[in-house]
Amino acid sequence: MRDMIQVGVGVLVQHRGTAKCRVLITRRQENVVLAGFWELPGGKVEPGESVRQCVARELEEELGVQVEVGTELKPCEHRYDHGTVRLLPFYCRLTGGRPRPLEVAECRWVSPADLGRYRFPPANDALLLAVMRDLSIPAEADG
Repeated sequence: MRDMIQVGVGVLVQHRGTAKCRVLITRRQENVVLAGFWELPGGKVEPGESVRQCVARELEEELGVQVEVGTELKPCEHRYDHGTVRLLPFYCRLTGGRPRPLEVAECRWVSPADLGRYRFPPANDALLLAVMRDLSIPAEADG
């Protein structure tokens, strides 16, 4: 059996708790596994690195931003042909910089309700449902 790939994931949120709430998603480059899929930014946890440190490092490397790594979400696992991935997600708040695609093909802010309109790898299914549920705004709050 191949090793488990531990991936720190940053759920970067703007305007949480309002109708203007947005989540940052990134599109994978063409030269990587699962090329062209959208994902929540993050990457492999390096030896000796905490998951929180990984999330902060990956968002800086991929997007040129500094973040405060906040609440941990439930981990998600998925077995692919190339190995088993364990996503270790955290909500994050932007503290510096403006997201730009440094090590990703594209990045964009989207409504939590619109996450289902993008093609994400299967490992993200449970995480996306949790994020959409957590960040949904009751209809009366939209007015």
